[in-house]
Amino acid sequence: VAALDAAADVDVVSTLEAEAARLATEIASADTEAAAGEAGPERAELNAALGVWQDEEAELRDRWGAEAAGAENPDEALTTLRARTELLARAARREQEDISALDARVATLEQRNAAAAVRADLAANAVAELEAATGGVQDALATRTSDLEAAVLAAEAAQAAADEAEQARHRTAARAEALERALAELQGAGGRELLRDVDGVVGSLVDLVEIDAGWEAAFEAAAGAGVAAVVVDGRRSAQAALTTLREQGMTGAVLAPRRRAEDGNGSGYGYGTSTGAASLPSGSSAQPVRAHVRARHGGDVAESVLDTLIGRAVRVDGWEEAIDLSLAREDLVVVTPEGDRFAATGWRVRSATSVVTAAAVEEAGRRATEAAAAAELARAALADSRIALARSRDARAAAERAADRHAAARESAEADATRAAEEQRRLAGEQAEARTAAADVQRRVSEVTAESDQLSATRPALEAAADEWRALQERRRALAARRQELDVREAGLAERRRVLAERHAEVERRLQGHTEERASAAARRQRLEAEGAALARLEAVVTREQERLDGVFDALRRDYQDQIDAVRAGGEKLEQLRHDRHTTEQRLDAVRTRTRTLDLEANEVELRTETLHEHIHRDLGAAPEELLGLPEPEVSDAPEGTTLQQHADELERKLAALGPVNPLALEELSVLEERHKELEAQVDDVRGARRELHEVVRTLDHEIMTSFTAAAADVNEHFSALIAMLFPGGTGRLSLLDPDDLLNTGVEIEVRPAGRNVRRVSLLSGGERSMAALAFLFAVFRSRPSPFYMMDEVEAALDDVNLTRFLALVREFRDEAQLLIVSHQKRTMETGDALYGVTMAPGGSSQVISQKVAKEPEPA
Repeated sequence: VAALDAAADVDVVSTLEAEAARLATEIASADTEAAAGEAGPERAELNAALGVWQDEEAELRDRWGAEAAGAENPDEALTTLRARTELLARAARREQEDISALDARVATLEQRNAAAAVRADLAANAVAELEAATGGVQDALATRTSDLEAAVLAAEAAQAAADEAEQARHRTAARAEALERALAELQGAGGRELLRDVDGVVGSLVDLVEIDAGWEAAFEAAAGAGVAAVVVDGRRSAQAALTTLREQGMTGAVLAPRRRAEDGNGSGYGYGTSTGAASLPSGSSAQPVRAHVRARHGGDVAESVLDTLIGRAVRVDGWEEAIDLSLAREDLVVVTPEGDRFAATGWRVRSATSVVTAAAVEEAGRRATEAAAAAELARAALADSRIALARSRDARAAAERAADRHAAARESAEADATRAAEEQRRLAGEQAEARTAAADVQRRVSEVTAESDQLSATRPALEAAADEWRALQERRRALAARRQELDVREAGLAERRRVLAERHAEVERRLQGHTEERASAAARRQRLEAEGAALARLEAVVTREQERLDGVFDALRRDYQDQIDAVRAGGEKLEQLRHDRHTTEQRLDAVRTRTRTLDLEANEVELRTETLHEHIHRDLGAAPEELLGLPEPEVSDAPEGTTLQQHADELERKLAALGPVNPLALEELSVLEERHKELEAQVDDVRGARRELHEVVRTLDHEIMTSFTAAAADVNEHFSALIAMLFPGGTGRLSLLDPDDLLNTGVEIEVRPAGRNVRRVSLLSGGERSMAALAFLFAVFRSRPSPFYMMDEVEAALDDVNLTRFLALVREFRDEAQLLIVSHQKRTMETGDALYGVTMAPGGSSQVISQKVAKEPEPA
């Protein structure tokens, strides 16, 4: 511990001894600098310069006392003179600008007056031309109206004809369909479908006969159950037909012709006689039914069957007579036109149905076809009439639009003429006011010019004195700065010497009693200095070795990075191989899936082939190979290019889409037709209203475009004039962004002040933008006047010059409308006729204060 304390004392003494030597050197240097500053030439030169400056200042004060005119010094007097001169110059410029603006306004008013005169002449000519064309427009409208009325009548007639034809088509089609169903029922009841393949079957009775009109019910009553019977050509055929019916468990009737034994002509057929009908009582209304029924098909067989079936049937007019005749002649079958039947086997009153023959069905089909053709013609005529009606309506609407446009053009021309005349009168008054204002401004310019010339005469002397005064003041400031710098330097040296002396005394005090330590400290300091030099050389060697090691480290780091890159590349290649393997496995799975699908499809095709072979063997009784060379059967109603299978599928689809038979279809069709007519009428009304609305919209669009075009032209004209007034020498205009689409176009404002190639308002300064906005605002006011206008601090960003122009604009508009301006500018308040303010005393409520502004009389 004692050794450590001794070493620490040696270090402290060494440090203090070095500090004492350094402080002694600095104190000596500070004493030398202080002695040189206090008695040096710089201080003497400064004192001499101060004396010279004081003499020159006294001499200058004696000389400029007369020219200062109450100012503290010539520089202040010159500043006052310059300010006054600048104010006069600005006033002169403002007045000159006002004169230029007034001259430009007068020229603009003259141009506008000339343009208004031209517009008035054009409007008068347009009114005269429109007056002359009014008669032709009205005549065209009357002609189109009469054509429309005729077209309406024709369309109504065509509609009635089409409705009647359509109803006839529905009636005939319904009758034909009903007759077809009844005939089919009769044919089915007789077992025709079942007996179709039996040899010797001639056909159904209703297919073989033709009945006179009005005798259908009488024939049905006379034939009885035989109406639905099937006619055969002999007894064997009848036996075979009855056997078929019994085997199938079906009901049905069969009619066969009778044979005569004495017939040797080879025909084998005999005919029943109507001998009973030949000896009818005289005066009776009875007529043989057989005379009104004939065979259409079947030949002798059908005639024989009819003779046998209705050969003894007669028709009488009333059922009372029919009863009497039946009682008198039991061998006859007596029928009535209503279908009553009276015979020896029994009496029957009125059949519930009426017999339907194939001839009646064919006649009904023919009439339905004719009615459908007539309906098509009627619909075509109705469509033509509707087209003609639509054209007539369009023509009349066009004539009405032309008449409306003519009336609107006439009103517009008359309004233009009136506006042009009013504008001429107004412009004449504005021209007189502008000329009077220009004369007043010219007088004020003369006064300002005279005062400015008087001030300019006294300016040279004051400028010379001010220049000399400023030079003296500059010298005085330089001398004061030099003296202050010397004083500061001397004070700093004194302070520095004092601090160094105190520090040196403190170090000497601490070193007292350590003489040996001081000597050893000096030796130690020398040794440390030598060690420091050795350490510096060692540091240089270490630095060189470090640089070499850094190079080796960089090489190793590059090798390591190359190895990392190689490993990364190998990993990426491995990842790519894994991705390729995954993709290949996916493709393999897809191929396997597709293979399984194809196997399933092949099995399904094989199964369908076997099923088709079974159908061919079962239905056709042949092998599939035998059918390959056979041609396909032809189908007459199949569309061209359609296969049999496609045609069969289409027919099945249509049958499925038809659904079950609806017995109320005719009533539903009638209701739907009535609804269709109502909807068509409503659609026509909606279309007419739509056309009228479109016409109104077009008229409004035209009126809007006309008004907008006129307003844009007026505002552009006034805007150009106001820009020339507010920006002397500048230009401005309004341009439409899309002149071809006036309903959607925008408006761009262009302002170019004098001497600047700037047009966009966004590139102007704040005050210039305010002036451009005011020009546009007042241009709108002038184009579309209003009783009053309200503005809120619109002149806040304006300087004195622009404020003067704005106030001139306000004075110009104050005679045309009432202006309400919110402002904090005193000059704006002075321009008003009345002031209104809101104030609130401490602790009180708001109070409105008003004050009338007394106007000074205009100078004579």
